[in-house]
Amino acid sequence: MRLSSILATGVMLAGLVAVPPPAYAAPGEKLHASRTVIGPNGVKHTRYDRTYQGLPVLGGDVITHGDQAPESRTLSTLTTLSTTPQVSGPAATAIAVKSFPFKPSGSPQLVIEGIGDTAAARVPALAWDVLVTGTRPDGLPTALHVLVDAATGAIRTTYDDVQADTGHGFHSGDVPLTTAPSGTSRILRDPTRGNFGTYDVDTQRYFTDSDGDWADGRPSNAATDAVDVQWGAAVTYDFYKQTFGYTLVQNSEFSDGPSTLNAGVHEGSRLSNAYWSEQCHCMRFGDGNGVTTNPYTSLDVVAHEATHSVISRTAKLWYSGESGGLNEATSDIVGNLVEFFAANPADPPDYLVGEKVWKAAPLRYMDRPSKDGVSADCWSPTVGSLNVHRSSGVGNHAFFLLANGSGTSAWGDSPTCDGSTVTGIGRDTAARLWFHALDTQWTSSTNYAGARTGMLAAATELYGECGTEYRAVQAAWSAVAVTAVDQPCP
Repeated sequence: MRLSSILATGVMLAGLVAVPPPAYAAPGEKLHASRTVIGPNGVKHTRYDRTYQGLPVLGGDVITHGDQAPESRTLSTLTTLSTTPQVSGPAATAIAVKSFPFKPSGSPQLVIEGIGDTAAARVPALAWDVLVTGTRPDGLPTALHVLVDAATGAIRTTYDDVQADTGHGFHSGDVPLTTAPSGTSRILRDPTRGNFGTYDVDTQRYFTDSDGDWADGRPSNAATDAVDVQWGAAVTYDFYKQTFGYTLVQNSEFSDGPSTLNAGVHEGSRLSNAYWSEQCHCMRFGDGNGVTTNPYTSLDVVAHEATHSVISRTAKLWYSGESGGLNEATSDIVGNLVEFFAANPADPPDYLVGEKVWKAAPLRYMDRPSKDGVSADCWSPTVGSLNVHRSSGVGNHAFFLLANGSGTSAWGDSPTCDGSTVTGIGRDTAARLWFHALDTQWTSSTNYAGARTGMLAAATELYGECGTEYRAVQAAWSAVAVTAVDQPCP
């Protein structure tokens, strides 16, 4: 079943707006408009990135709602803060490399850092942003930002530009493709969807075909994985466009085409993984090892990785702590939503993650995340210390409950953490609420409590305060132990 289009109810995108009056910013601060969304009631939501004394403020992004002053759920207005480092850039690089033995990339950059799940972690400080790159033990590349306190030399936090997931992918069967002419051949680029293309990581060339009859469905054919990814990206593109009015477009890694989101297949040697890279604004997919894993090109994996690009252009959720779990949960959720949108008989929709990649079992379960043995069903004060693929269970569970309710359903058997009974409001409505919060409410350091608050604000704007949807959001988040003091309802 396809999700109803959000455009039908009046939500539309607008262009960038002017920077707000200086009165909105403290001395030394500047706010830079990056995205505007106009809600169904005409309320304009505008995102701003922040600088202080010319330095980027990490975790300091803010949002205005209508004529309100900018609102931030991460950092309040900065007070006087010295921008003179006591620790040099080279010293900060040495500290970073000692703790993370990768290769430094470029020069360290001074920033104001206030990333974290707690108020204490969000106290802004001058820091060096040291980027180190290399290959992790699991075979994936890393582009790790190490934030070193410029006064003390302590490592404040880290986050990775490579946002990876271990999926479960197989081929999607016989599927339609839109490609472009290239001389007497066809090239695997889609001119109707932002010129999106799929290339071979080894050759750095887009796939071509002489007669438009691509691959043969076997992993031994190099183009088979490319067909799965190209089709998966096209379906994901259509899902975002038709459902939310959002267009998947990013900068091209190559110089031979316009700005677009690209994908590479045959990454690594028998790599059992797929990932999104903020460095190249591209997705990369491994072939799997052929023994325990299939190629990492299933529809939910492709949609998952493409959603990381959406997050990088909207809430910019940091890939660490609870915001990292929320980032991964959002990608998991959309992976499943795109399966329902596609309704492909070769890959029936479900609330499993990567069920066609790993041969033994799904990678993650949304109805009861702990079924994988490691993911969290419920929020706890330590959930932010888990790997982001495990802490994502809290968000996945909340969405499942919001869409389908608790107890036994056609999609699983979902318990609650507080023993309550939750009545679902349907997948379409749950998806609309989640995306509207991502696009208009959440910021880079939004934790699970902030996710709840943002979704309640989205419910109020889209459906009215204290209505069925508002109360369902409250019930779903409370059922995964994410509580807050909300607006009282009669």
